[in-house]
Order: sequence, then C-alpha cells, then structure tokens
Amino acid sequence: MTNGKLQDDATLLDVLIDGFEKNEVMHGFHWRQVPMPNEGAAALKFASLAAEAQRWKGTPLRTEERSGRRLAAWSDLEIRQAGCGIVVRVKAPWFSSWWHEPKTWSGDPVAQIFEWIEEEAAQNLGRSG
Repeated sequence: MTNGKLQDDATLLDVLIDGFEKNEVMHGFHWRQVPMPNEGAAALKFASLAAEAQRWKGTPLRTEERSGRRLAAWSDLEIRQAGCGIVVRVKAPWFSSWWHEPKTWSGDPVAQIFEWIEEEAAQNLGRSG
C-alpha cells in the first residue's frame, strides 16, 4: 500500500490529480476541496498553493483578501480559502466534442505508452525482488 501525503505536504498538482471531481461541474468549473485542521493552517496552505499556481501561470488576474476570505484567480483556475477550508476550481475544458469521437481513439493512440510503463514496472519489480 502507498503512503499518502499529509495535508500540509499536498502540492497544487496533488490537489488537482487526487480525486478531482472531473464529472461534476459547478458554474463551469470542476473543483477539489481541501479541508485543513484550522484557519491558520488553511491560510498557509492557500499561500503555498497560490504561489505554486503563480509559478505555473504568472500573476493572478484577480486577488482578494477580506473578511477572512482569500482568492487567487486566473482565467481558468481559482484557489479560494475561507475558515479552515480551501477549494481549488479549474474551468471545465469541455473535451467531449472530440473525446467521444471514434476517430480520436482509432488505432489505440496511447497503447505504446502503456506498454512502455508496463515494461518499466516489470524491470523495477525484477530489481526489488
């Protein structure tokens, strides 16, 4: 079994990947909730996530800090904090126009990548055993 990361150690990428609600959309955004043990921890985590996002995306288009609420927003990404909770929202890309087209998956375009991953996993298993 893999050990998970603690809340304090979670990066923006971790939040976006782990359990992201990709099939649920609210006001045009997918979202991920990050509950923290207290408001101070949430404020620190917000600052960390916002700084990581700024390294990826540049200066936020909008920032707010008032009445215990914090926001860092880009055109397609928002990080919000209030109380001990954080919500990361990503604008839905609406891939369905091409994702479900049979020609998109014709010839299994990613099969070679999964074969490569399996080859590496078998090599690593051989090394550890």
